[in-house]
Amino acid sequence: MTGRDEERFFAGEGPDGDPPPPRRRTSALLRRNPAVAVLALAISTWLLWDLAPHVAYFFSSREPIDLGGPGAYRLADARENRLVQIRGELVKAVAATEARSGDARTIGLVAGTNLVVDRPGRGGPPVFEGRLLPARDRAEYAAAVKLMREKGAALGDGWQVLRDGERPRRSWPPVAGTALLLLVVAVNLRALLRSLVA
Repeated sequence: MTGRDEERFFAGEGPDGDPPPPRRRTSALLRRNPAVAVLALAISTWLLWDLAPHVAYFFSSREPIDLGGPGAYRLADARENRLVQIRGELVKAVAATEARSGDARTIGLVAGTNLVVDRPGRGGPPVFEGRLLPARDRAEYAAAVKLMREKGAALGDGWQVLRDGERPRRSWPPVAGTALLLLVVAVNLRALLRSLVA
């Protein structure tokens, strides 16, 4: 190797004086262990699946589905994760407190239906308008339903929950969280692909 060749070698130049090809800037951690990106993708995907119903409800119609009133209920028109309205008296109600805010709530059964209403406060007019919760969100009401059954409520296995006052376009955190998670997915997917082809 001549003196000029040594200068080119230590300067990072090729044998013809050309600059070297650009180095890949894949994270050193991901180059050593792509499992980090896979784990981040798995966690992000799970969180996105958990947030999906909330985001879908945020963008759903603000026109409520009318489920009728006493003697003329139209529960066959009910659609999960949509804004619905129903009229009727609450029976077999139990008092509850929201864990996060400490606000008082009333959970009761609309007379003549299998519809459980979770409404803020301890009273109010017999008109309820809010989100008909997806089936997977009903589990948190199991204890209240058990208490209502002990009071004599005729509730079979097909009961549903209307969360009174919860309307579309109101809760932004699920939308913001989804946007952030999609960014995390994109970054980690790109890093994973680059590490695999490096």
